[in-house]
Amino acid sequence: MKHYLTLFFVLLFTLSGSVNAFNNRYAPIQPPIENPVQTIQTALTKLQKFSANKDNTNPQLLRGFIENEIIPHFAFDQMTYWIAGPYARRMNAENLQELENSVKKTFLNSLDKHLSTYNASAVKMNFRRAQYRGPDEVIVSTMLLSPNQRPDRLDFRMKANGSGWKIIDVTANGISATLYYRKHFMSTLREYR
Repeated sequence: MKHYLTLFFVLLFTLSGSVNAFNNRYAPIQPPIENPVQTIQTALTKLQKFSANKDNTNPQLLRGFIENEIIPHFAFDQMTYWIAGPYARRMNAENLQELENSVKKTFLNSLDKHLSTYNASAVKMNFRRAQYRGPDEVIVSTMLLSPNQRPDRLDFRMKANGSGWKIIDVTANGISATLYYRKHFMSTLREYR
């Protein structure tokens, strides 16, 4: 009897360890503790302060600001995969990396061009409640209210990646950046049919 009782406890502890290992392995991804709305709000506030500064037209300062304060919030690898769409399955890692570098370069050049003439000092930001699309994906929306202009809506699609929330798409007034870039790079993508 004592032997059966010992065997029972050994089996119970073994199974409980296996169950915990199973549960840990297949546990849902835990989103980062950081609030995605706060992430976007902080980045846009920094952008607003920079654009109100007279140095925002200095190309070197502008490029430094974009690379240090804006780019780290983006997951270009995931954006590239979305941009490539069905063509991504036919691309190897080197092809995807080349496309990612092109997307990042085009994105940087676009930001340089637009931010050098943008003054957001009078813009008011109205953030909406985050819309979670699962434990590791969220959409953060904001309305940008400028005097004498119609409001602009920005939707930031974000994904948790362990170190925080990263932007994988931005939609401005209903126009998705990833869809725009997919059209922009279509001639390159068609090579992978």
